[in-house]
Amino acid sequence: MSFLRTFFMAEVFRTLAFLLGAMQALILHWLWVVVLGHPVPPWPIAFGILALLVGVNVASYAPLRRARRREGAIGAVARSYMTAGVAMLLLGMAVVALWAFALPTRLVLGAVGIAPHTQWALLQLGGNTALLAAVGVILWGATLGQSRYDRTSTRLPLSGLDPSLEGLRVVQLSDFHIGNKMEGERLEQLVEDVNAMQPDLLVLTGDLFDFDPAFVEAGARGLSRLRARLGVFAVLGNHDMYTGATLVAEGLVAHAPNVRLLRKEIVRLPTDAPLYLAGIDDPGRLWTDPELILDDLEELGTHLPDDGPAILLSHRPDAVAQAARLGFAAVLAGHTHGGQIALPGLAARVNLARLISRYPRGLFRVGETSLYVNRGAGVAGPAIRIAASREIATLELSSARPESV
Repeated sequence: MSFLRTFFMAEVFRTLAFLLGAMQALILHWLWVVVLGHPVPPWPIAFGILALLVGVNVASYAPLRRARRREGAIGAVARSYMTAGVAMLLLGMAVVALWAFALPTRLVLGAVGIAPHTQWALLQLGGNTALLAAVGVILWGATLGQSRYDRTSTRLPLSGLDPSLEGLRVVQLSDFHIGNKMEGERLEQLVEDVNAMQPDLLVLTGDLFDFDPAFVEAGARGLSRLRARLGVFAVLGNHDMYTGATLVAEGLVAHAPNVRLLRKEIVRLPTDAPLYLAGIDDPGRLWTDPELILDDLEELGTHLPDDGPAILLSHRPDAVAQAARLGFAAVLAGHTHGGQIALPGLAARVNLARLISRYPRGLFRVGETSLYVNRGAGVAGPAIRIAASREIATLELSSARPESV
């Protein structure tokens, strides 16, 4: 899995462009051969179509990435094509799965004496029905699937927690990506819903903004309405670094003074018993790094208090190994979006976040340190979520000590 992460993520957009061309060719092949019933084209023609689709997508990915950030018709077309591209990647994967299933199935049908034309008719019916179901799942993911929120509740084990703090409620939000369809009314409604929960502590674990500095002021004003009894704290994610770390930090100070941005610092929370919160900036480099070591975190660990547990806010979950070694009681992270696209029924195990991190979503325990990875309140890239709904997480602090994993 580590090799796949490195290979896939090193040139992620170029890799996706190559795969998109291949998947478009597979979809055309299915439509031509299975749906329309035509014979397979001669291999030079088939190979030429494949080469053309791959070449066009690889050549156009860089201009499309630049164009998607523009206003007006050009930006709208680029964003629409990228959304359609994700849908075609998913549909192409469904076609691969169908062919992988169809070939051995036909052998089995032949072995039990079913005539070849009947075999083909059964495979056409079953395959096309399955493909229509896949189209339905993709459409759902682009509509209801990407718009709904899961309100999760999890007990967060915290070594050294004072009994008086048992059950303290920490609400975690992550990955807003303000500027990518998370602004205006949608952001206002999210803030209203979270405030209605009356959290003890509210933490925002990075990627507050997507990439466009133009959204910082309005987005910060939206975040300024967040409230929690013990305060609202945040850290910067990799997309905040792309937006501009200084710009985001200054925007929060000017327009959301209620949001305390933690940048390589530890603060004592205003609780009766000692409880600390720490935060670090995201390094802003490659999305995936399973052996992540952060200089800021290493330095922060030398100042770790010893009279109470400290919770670390880190955008990337893979910082947990270093945090556990340094003695942090828990890490709250985001970054993965829970995969954003996962296999229904096996979402925790089969999702795109597996290419980004060994900790894709939910609760983990590394030594004596708890880790919770939030699925995020927004989306990265196209607004499609399948079996990975947006999440508002409530974490109830607990002194319980589960098995390490």
